[in-house]
Amino acid sequence: MDEICADCRHVLVVEDEETLRLPLVDFLESRGARVTAVDNGNAGIEALLRADFDLVFTDIRLPGADGFQILKRALEISAQTCVVVMTAYADVSSAVRAMRMGAHDYLAKPFSFDSVDTVLLRSCRQSQLVRERDELRREADGEFAISNIIACSIAMQQVLDTVKRVAHSDASVVLQGETGSGKELVAEALHRLSPRHDKRLVKLNCAAVPETLIESEMFGHERGAFTGAVARKRGRFEVADGGTLFLDEIADLSPAGQAKLLRVLQDRTFERVGGVDTLKVDVRFIAASHRDLRQLAQEGKFREDLYYRIGVITIRVPPLRERQADIEPLTRVMVGRASQQLRRTEPDISDEVIERLKVYPFPGNVRELANLTERAVTLCDGDRLEEWHFPPEVRASNGADADDPAAAFLPLQEASARFEQEYVSAALRRTGGRKTEAAKLLGISRKTLWARMKDVETQADEATG
Repeated sequence: MDEICADCRHVLVVEDEETLRLPLVDFLESRGARVTAVDNGNAGIEALLRADFDLVFTDIRLPGADGFQILKRALEISAQTCVVVMTAYADVSSAVRAMRMGAHDYLAKPFSFDSVDTVLLRSCRQSQLVRERDELRREADGEFAISNIIACSIAMQQVLDTVKRVAHSDASVVLQGETGSGKELVAEALHRLSPRHDKRLVKLNCAAVPETLIESEMFGHERGAFTGAVARKRGRFEVADGGTLFLDEIADLSPAGQAKLLRVLQDRTFERVGGVDTLKVDVRFIAASHRDLRQLAQEGKFREDLYYRIGVITIRVPPLRERQADIEPLTRVMVGRASQQLRRTEPDISDEVIERLKVYPFPGNVRELANLTERAVTLCDGDRLEEWHFPPEVRASNGADADDPAAAFLPLQEASARFEQEYVSAALRRTGGRKTEAAKLLGISRKTLWARMKDVETQADEATG
């Protein structure tokens, strides 16, 4: 092998034995690699955080972090990184463990440079296969980005038409819509259809990060910047360089966080927390919120200048109750997905279920539909989903006003009685009517099962009579 391929050019070597590290570095450089070499595990992790590597050679036994931690962190940063572990002949079990964790290959010490060449060749072939696969995916990306979102309704078709029109620009986009309506999928479609599709789409939910840590999450920090900052960390802006950054629930960002975000969006520069070096990034920015940012800005609850900076394009993602034509195909997709996860045959769906779902108001939107279908598939022992596999509020739904909190709900006593009856019945069907086994499934005694069956019948009679 004369020279390694371009996909394996940047290599990290983590080896504490100088007599092995230096010759390996010389050999890799002779093959055209750009090599970073360190002599302990902690330095290896810091190197992974500072730069992107195509290939990592790491010893298993190291001072500081061990080779398994190096492997885990490398794959967390990029699943495409090829990691080669180096271990002694007497410790082959460690190599097996590393391979199971996702290592690409291993070298048993002492090894020859012919063995290194063989590993390099396999790594290059693997990288080329990944690149070819990604190229094929990119060719289909335009179709996939849209087909990944079910849009039979006119409302969603209009959303996707807008996505197609604005995806190729670098204009900032605000996605407005209720929680669970699919804003993240729309952000993914915008990225896949953009010229940045071969770079990263980096996501951050502002509501899920404490205010004291949000600046570090966005911009990164230097080692020692605050208590617990044991190593330099790249922020989401830095990781997304060249790609797309998606900030979900941006309305939850503090005023200080909004001010710092405005600055980086204006001049595309920032400093890590505790750092003095100014970094420049090139990102496409997408934000999302379940609240109306324009109204918040008018009320003084969100920076008006930041709103006009990020809201060049605003796309409203409609709630599921406004997309009735999408409910049946979404339900069938989610039933198939739940069946696959539960490793069971996909059940059919009765017409009554579809009709009930079409008039249910779905306060939790698509996310709620996913939960409902998973619950139904779990309870279903037959070959078809029926109304009783769904909660009482769905079965009772009759198209009443979604803003009326009591419209789709049964009285608590009746709902509790029905759910317990369904759950007990499901356990009995699962065990073919064998009460002892059903009691074990439910975590109760056979005597308690008999008693609950009688209680359920009594409660149901009282609730309906």
